[in-house]
Amino acid sequence: MRWIGIAVPGIAALVIWLWPLTQDEHTEDGYFVLAVSWTPSWCAAEGAARGDARCAAGAGRGWLVHGLWPQHEAGGWPEFCDTDHRPPNRRLTSEMRDIMGSDGLARHQWAKHGTCSGLAPSTYFDHTRDAFEALAFPEAIRAREAPLRRAPDEILTSFRAANPGIGPDMAILTCRAGDAQEIRLCLTRDLEPRRCDAQLLARRCQAEKIALPVKP
Repeated sequence: MRWIGIAVPGIAALVIWLWPLTQDEHTEDGYFVLAVSWTPSWCAAEGAARGDARCAAGAGRGWLVHGLWPQHEAGGWPEFCDTDHRPPNRRLTSEMRDIMGSDGLARHQWAKHGTCSGLAPSTYFDHTRDAFEALAFPEAIRAREAPLRRAPDEILTSFRAANPGIGPDMAILTCRAGDAQEIRLCLTRDLEPRRCDAQLLARRCQAEKIALPVKP
Protein backbone atom coordinates (compact mmCIF):
# COMPACT_ATOMS: atom_id res chain seq x y z
CA MET A 1 0.00 0.00 0.00
CA ARG A 2 1.24 3.54 -0.80
CA TRP A 3 0.77 6.79 1.06
CA ILE A 4 0.85 10.41 0.01
CA GLY A 5 1.32 13.30 2.43
CA ILE A 6 -0.60 16.48 1.53
CA ALA A 7 0.23 19.74 3.26
CA VAL A 8 -2.81 22.01 3.79
CA PRO A 9 -2.25 25.56 5.20
CA GLY A 10 -3.26 25.69 8.84
CA ILE A 11 -3.96 21.99 8.99
CA ALA A 12 -1.63 19.14 9.85
CA ALA A 13 -0.46 17.17 6.84
CA LEU A 14 -3.00 14.65 5.72
CA VAL A 15 -1.91 11.15 4.92
CA ILE A 16 -3.92 9.33 2.29
CA TRP A 17 -3.45 5.62 1.84
CA LEU A 18 -3.80 4.32 -1.67
CA TRP A 19 -3.94 0.86 -3.14
CA PRO A 20 -1.09 0.13 -5.56
CA LEU A 21 -1.51 2.01 -8.82
CA THR A 22 -2.48 0.06 -11.91
CA GLN A 23 0.71 0.88 -13.79
CA ASP A 24 2.77 -0.83 -11.08
CA GLU A 25 0.90 -4.11 -11.39
CA HIS A 26 2.33 -6.95 -13.45
CA THR A 27 -0.08 -8.95 -15.58
CA GLU A 28 1.38 -12.42 -15.36
CA ASP A 29 -2.18 -13.75 -15.19
CA GLY A 30 -3.49 -11.50 -18.01
CA TYR A 31 -2.85 -11.68 -21.72
CA PHE A 32 -0.85 -9.98 -24.47
CA VAL A 33 -1.72 -7.60 -27.27
CA LEU A 34 0.62 -7.64 -30.26
CA ALA A 35 0.39 -4.22 -31.95
CA VAL A 36 1.54 -4.23 -35.59
CA SER A 37 1.75 -0.81 -37.26
CA TRP A 38 1.33 0.10 -40.92
CA THR A 39 4.55 2.11 -41.21
CA PRO A 40 3.48 4.48 -44.03
CA SER A 41 0.55 5.66 -41.87
CA TRP A 42 2.88 6.34 -38.96
CA CYS A 43 5.29 8.14 -41.28
CA ALA A 44 2.48 10.32 -42.63
CA ALA A 45 1.27 11.16 -39.12
CA GLU A 46 4.59 11.82 -37.40
CA GLY A 47 7.56 9.70 -38.44
CA ALA A 48 8.51 11.62 -41.60
CA ALA A 49 8.53 14.92 -39.70
CA ARG A 50 11.04 13.36 -37.29
CA GLY A 51 13.30 12.30 -40.15
CA ASP A 52 12.98 8.68 -39.09
CA ALA A 53 14.92 6.24 -41.28
CA ARG A 54 11.86 4.02 -41.62
CA CYS A 55 10.22 6.83 -43.59
CA ALA A 56 13.05 7.48 -46.06
CA ALA A 57 12.33 7.03 -49.77
CA GLY A 58 12.93 3.43 -50.71
CA ALA A 59 12.85 2.17 -47.13
CA GLY A 60 10.01 -0.13 -48.17
CA ARG A 61 8.68 -0.70 -44.67
CA GLY A 62 5.19 -2.13 -44.39
CA TRP A 63 3.84 -3.88 -41.30
CA LEU A 64 6.24 -3.59 -38.35
CA VAL A 65 5.87 -4.45 -34.68
CA HIS A 66 4.93 -1.55 -32.46
CA GLY A 67 5.07 -3.68 -29.32
CA LEU A 68 3.90 -6.62 -27.26
CA TRP A 69 1.72 -5.25 -24.50
CA PRO A 70 0.61 -7.03 -21.31
CA GLN A 71 -3.11 -6.50 -20.83
CA HIS A 72 -5.36 -6.88 -17.79
CA GLU A 73 -8.01 -9.55 -18.21
CA ALA A 74 -10.82 -7.10 -17.46
CA GLY A 75 -9.36 -4.36 -19.65
CA GLY A 76 -6.65 -1.74 -19.38
CA TRP A 77 -2.92 -2.23 -19.12
CA PRO A 78 0.02 -1.50 -16.81
CA GLU A 79 2.98 0.66 -17.81
CA PHE A 80 6.54 1.30 -16.60
CA CYS A 81 6.50 -1.37 -13.90
CA ASP A 82 9.15 -2.06 -11.29
CA THR A 83 11.18 -5.12 -12.25
CA ASP A 84 14.16 -7.07 -10.94
CA HIS A 85 15.38 -7.61 -14.52
CA ARG A 86 18.16 -5.43 -15.90
CA PRO A 87 17.37 -3.40 -19.05
CA PRO A 88 18.18 -5.05 -22.40
CA ASN A 89 21.66 -4.49 -23.76
CA ARG A 90 22.36 -2.92 -27.16
CA ARG A 91 22.90 -6.27 -28.85
CA LEU A 92 19.46 -7.45 -27.82
CA THR A 93 17.64 -4.32 -28.96
CA SER A 94 19.57 -4.13 -32.23
CA GLU A 95 18.47 -7.69 -33.04
CA MET A 96 14.86 -6.42 -33.06
CA ARG A 97 15.53 -3.81 -35.73
CA ASP A 98 14.36 -6.01 -38.61
CA ILE A 99 10.83 -6.35 -37.22
CA MET A 100 10.57 -3.15 -35.17
CA GLY A 101 12.59 -0.83 -37.38
CA SER A 102 14.48 0.88 -34.58
CA ASP A 103 16.67 0.05 -31.59
CA GLY A 104 15.12 3.00 -29.79
CA LEU A 105 11.61 1.63 -30.19
CA ALA A 106 12.71 -1.73 -28.80
CA ARG A 107 14.23 -0.04 -25.74
CA HIS A 108 11.12 2.07 -25.21
CA GLN A 109 8.77 -0.91 -25.52
CA TRP A 110 10.76 -2.83 -22.93
CA ALA A 111 10.68 0.10 -20.49
CA LYS A 112 6.98 0.82 -20.97
CA HIS A 113 5.51 -2.66 -21.48
CA GLY A 114 8.16 -5.37 -21.14
CA THR A 115 8.83 -4.44 -17.53
CA CYS A 116 5.19 -5.32 -16.79
CA SER A 117 5.31 -8.74 -18.47
CA GLY A 118 7.09 -10.62 -15.70
CA LEU A 119 9.58 -11.81 -18.35
CA ALA A 120 13.31 -11.27 -18.76
CA PRO A 121 14.19 -8.95 -21.68
CA SER A 122 15.48 -11.79 -23.86
CA THR A 123 12.30 -13.81 -23.32
CA TYR A 124 10.09 -10.76 -23.87
CA PHE A 125 11.73 -10.02 -27.21
CA ASP A 126 11.70 -13.70 -28.19
CA HIS A 127 7.94 -13.70 -27.54
CA THR A 128 7.57 -10.53 -29.61
CA ARG A 129 9.40 -12.07 -32.55
CA ASP A 130 7.62 -15.42 -32.30
CA ALA A 131 4.21 -13.73 -32.24
CA PHE A 132 5.00 -11.53 -35.26
CA GLU A 133 6.70 -14.20 -37.36
CA ALA A 134 3.72 -16.52 -36.89
CA LEU A 135 1.57 -14.06 -38.85
CA ALA A 136 0.96 -13.84 -42.58
CA PHE A 137 0.18 -10.53 -44.29
CA PRO A 138 -1.52 -11.15 -47.64
CA GLU A 139 -0.81 -9.08 -50.74
CA ALA A 140 -4.23 -7.47 -50.36
CA ILE A 141 -2.97 -5.51 -47.34
CA ARG A 142 0.65 -4.99 -48.32
CA ALA A 143 2.37 -1.92 -49.76
CA ARG A 144 1.66 -1.07 -53.40
CA GLU A 145 2.17 1.75 -55.88
CA ALA A 146 -1.16 3.49 -55.15
CA PRO A 147 -2.99 3.94 -51.86
CA LEU A 148 -5.55 1.27 -51.04
CA ARG A 149 -8.97 2.30 -49.70
CA ARG A 150 -11.08 -0.30 -47.97
CA ALA A 151 -13.60 -0.67 -45.19
CA PRO A 152 -11.83 -1.60 -41.91
CA ASP A 153 -13.69 -4.93 -41.82
CA GLU A 154 -12.40 -5.79 -45.31
CA ILE A 155 -8.81 -5.29 -44.19
CA LEU A 156 -9.36 -7.42 -41.08
CA THR A 157 -11.17 -10.09 -43.12
CA SER A 158 -8.14 -10.37 -45.45
CA PHE A 159 -5.84 -10.60 -42.43
CA ARG A 160 -7.93 -13.29 -40.75
CA ALA A 161 -8.23 -15.28 -43.97
CA ALA A 162 -4.44 -15.47 -44.13
CA ASN A 163 -4.32 -16.44 -40.44
CA PRO A 164 -7.18 -18.93 -39.91
CA GLY A 165 -6.63 -19.26 -36.18
CA ILE A 166 -7.66 -15.65 -35.63
CA GLY A 167 -11.41 -15.49 -35.21
CA PRO A 168 -13.84 -12.59 -34.81
CA ASP A 169 -13.10 -10.31 -31.83
CA MET A 170 -9.53 -11.61 -31.57
CA ALA A 171 -8.04 -8.62 -33.41
CA ILE A 172 -8.99 -5.03 -34.11
CA LEU A 173 -7.86 -2.44 -36.63
CA THR A 174 -7.26 1.12 -35.44
CA CYS A 175 -7.20 4.20 -37.64
CA ARG A 176 -6.08 7.81 -37.50
CA ALA A 177 -6.84 10.75 -39.80
CA GLY A 178 -8.44 8.46 -42.35
CA ASP A 179 -5.51 6.01 -42.51
CA ALA A 180 -5.21 2.46 -41.19
CA GLN A 181 -2.94 2.59 -38.17
CA GLU A 182 -2.48 -0.74 -36.38
CA ILE A 183 -3.69 -4.29 -36.20
CA ARG A 184 -3.89 -5.24 -32.53
CA LEU A 185 -4.01 -8.97 -31.98
CA CYS A 186 -4.99 -10.50 -28.65
CA LEU A 187 -2.91 -13.47 -27.51
CA THR A 188 -2.76 -15.79 -24.53
CA ARG A 189 0.40 -15.96 -22.46
CA ASP A 190 1.29 -18.92 -24.71
CA LEU A 191 0.87 -16.66 -27.79
CA GLU A 192 -2.32 -18.31 -29.00
CA PRO A 193 -5.07 -16.06 -30.44
CA ARG A 194 -7.87 -15.31 -28.01
CA ARG A 195 -10.81 -12.94 -27.64
CA CYS A 196 -10.00 -9.34 -26.77
CA ASP A 197 -11.59 -7.64 -23.79
CA ALA A 198 -14.54 -5.28 -24.26
CA GLN A 199 -12.50 -2.11 -23.65
CA LEU A 200 -10.05 -3.03 -26.39
CA LEU A 201 -12.79 -4.00 -28.82
CA ALA A 202 -14.33 -0.56 -28.32
CA ARG A 203 -11.14 0.99 -29.75
CA ARG A 204 -11.66 -0.51 -33.21
CA CYS A 205 -11.81 1.83 -36.18
CA GLN A 206 -15.34 3.15 -36.80
CA ALA A 207 -14.68 4.83 -40.18
CA GLU A 208 -16.58 3.64 -43.25
CA LYS A 209 -13.41 3.47 -45.35
CA ILE A 210 -9.77 4.06 -44.61
CA ALA A 211 -6.56 4.18 -46.61
CA LEU A 212 -3.42 2.10 -46.58
CA PRO A 213 -0.94 4.75 -47.82
CA VAL A 214 1.84 3.71 -50.17
CA LYS A 215 5.14 2.60 -48.69
CA PRO A 216 7.96 5.13 -48.40
